[in-house]
Amino acid sequence: MSEVFERVYHIVQAIPRGKVLTYGLISQMLGGRLSAQGVGWALNALSGNKSSRFHSENVPWQRVINAKGMVSTNRRGDLPPDLQRRLLEDEGIVFDESERIDLNRYLWKEGLSSSEEP
Repeated sequence: MSEVFERVYHIVQAIPRGKVLTYGLISQMLGGRLSAQGVGWALNALSGNKSSRFHSENVPWQRVINAKGMVSTNRRGDLPPDLQRRLLEDEGIVFDESERIDLNRYLWKEGLSSSEEP
C-alpha cells in the first residue's frame, strides 16, 4: 500500500461522526500529492477484509463527498446506490431536496485548520 493512500486513510479516520470532507479538500491537505480523483481511488481500494490494517469498517469512507455536497458512490455497481447516503443520515447528516449536504453546516472545518500530520 502506498504511503499517500495511508495518509488519506489517516485523514478520513480523523473526520468525526456527523461531519464530512470533500475529495478535493483532502487532496489539498495532501499538498496535491493525489488529485481529488486519486483520493476517490484510495477510498475505493479499501478492503472489506478486517485483517487489513485499513479497511472499509475502520476508515469511514462515507464521510468523503464531492465538492457539490453530494455523494459520489451511486455510480459504483458494487455498492447499494443509497448506501453512502443512509450511512451519513445515520450520523445525523441531513440532505436537502436536491440530495445535497449543507457544507456550511457539516464540513469538518477543524480538520482543515489543523497543522498536524495525519
